[in-house]
Amino acid sequence: QDSAFEPFKEEISKSLDGVSEKIKEELGISLKDLLQVPSGEFAFAVLTPQGKKISAVMFLDFGDNEKTVDALMEKAEKALEENGAESDDEEIDGTKVTTWTFKNGADKPNQLVYFIKDTMLVATSDLDTAKGVLARWDGKHSDTFADNDNYNLILEKCSTDDEDGLFVWYINPMGLVQAGIQQAAAQNPQVALIAGAVLEPLGLMSLKAMGGSADMGTEHFDGISKTFFVIEQPTKGLLNVFQFPAIEQKPPKWVSANASAWFSLNWDIAGAYKAAGAMFALAPNAPPGGLDAIVDSFAEQGPRVHLKKDVLDLLSGRIQVVVEPGKKKDDEPAQDRVVVAIGLNDAKKFQATLTKLTKMPGFPGQTREFKGATIIEFEVPDFSGSLEPKMAGLAIGQDQLMFSNDVTIVEAMLRGDTDGDALVDSAAYKSIAEHLPAKTSIVSFSRSDSQVQALWDMAKGGQAALFLPQIDFSKLPEFDTVKKYLTPNGGYSVPDKKGVLFVSFGTKKK
Repeated sequence: QDSAFEPFKEEISKSLDGVSEKIKEELGISLKDLLQVPSGEFAFAVLTPQGKKISAVMFLDFGDNEKTVDALMEKAEKALEENGAESDDEEIDGTKVTTWTFKNGADKPNQLVYFIKDTMLVATSDLDTAKGVLARWDGKHSDTFADNDNYNLILEKCSTDDEDGLFVWYINPMGLVQAGIQQAAAQNPQVALIAGAVLEPLGLMSLKAMGGSADMGTEHFDGISKTFFVIEQPTKGLLNVFQFPAIEQKPPKWVSANASAWFSLNWDIAGAYKAAGAMFALAPNAPPGGLDAIVDSFAEQGPRVHLKKDVLDLLSGRIQVVVEPGKKKDDEPAQDRVVVAIGLNDAKKFQATLTKLTKMPGFPGQTREFKGATIIEFEVPDFSGSLEPKMAGLAIGQDQLMFSNDVTIVEAMLRGDTDGDALVDSAAYKSIAEHLPAKTSIVSFSRSDSQVQALWDMAKGGQAALFLPQIDFSKLPEFDTVKKYLTPNGGYSVPDKKGVLFVSFGTKKK
């Protein structure tokens, strides 16, 4: 343990003592006893039974803390009774089940149902759900969620070093949408017709499930989370707009080792335009010729720039974003410098498109020549607090359209300069690169220290006291004490025959 944290640790302890006293006064148990109640699995589920109201169920394993749970339930039942709820007990499969009903004049009053079985507290939103849970308690029922194919596929794709992970989640988004539509359609049948006319052409019904896992302190990672989208193939509609083929991606040499974050994706822009055109053709009253006809029509106006031929067809689909710490001036806070680089198939033709745009009346930027390239400058606000505007810049170089909120970065990129070494050669980037697949759709790198420092300084400076006045955050140690424990974070996405996988992780200190 680091002794530098002792003063702040004492602050937390004092605050928790006060909280514990209030809990003892209200509930009759200590904070320590309350925190010991969750002793195993905690689970929550939303169910969409066919033709019935959406329901919910919660499971809490309390282990050896039954006395504490009994005390809490006694307090809860007293509060329910004081608020007008009525209770009814019945025995189901040898288990006492208590139903609390909130009438409030409703035709179908709300319910809270709970029971305790083994070391598990179970609470549901209706009695039928409680009966269904008890019927499946021994795991031998023919219809259980554990046998769901999509759920098991997600578990397989999202397993971590410690198998399933500390936290596992699953959602059937279209199932929830359809359940909501069915309930609304019971009042207005037109809802189902309208929803079907919208969801099917968009291709959203292909999204069968999504879920993932999260874990901490594994063999290889401080923390890791995985998310898998189960998507029926072939995709169509809106899902075809967002296709990201996997390619080899790494930071180019112009990205400095000082960068606090780097992000890159590979987008099938030609496929996106084609998919957008197909969806547009299905729209009511779509004009003859569809999207192409509209794009052609706009190209005859103004600067005569054709969206597809003069812009989209010239983009490679590679898009990168780089964030670098800003350079402080006197006592002014530094503003991060951001670069967006869009890959080009034909830089010369795209430069001709830019030239057309800059010649439009009222164009807000100014052009100037630099190292054989044309820089377009814009004034942008300085969000660091300075009253003087900053100069943003846009230019074409290294087969990329580059934009930054700080024109000096664009100049450095055109010169081929970086602030010192390149990110791709740094130890920080290499620590995440060893966990990346050879080809990715999306890939990212970030330094957790740069993200945490801003929050740390705000808390230590007194802003956290607005939310937690009982804690003296000025007793936090200097950030350098914490910085040595922080490691880089990485992330990536890869396509799969059955969907797409997203992974983010924090590396372990070596």
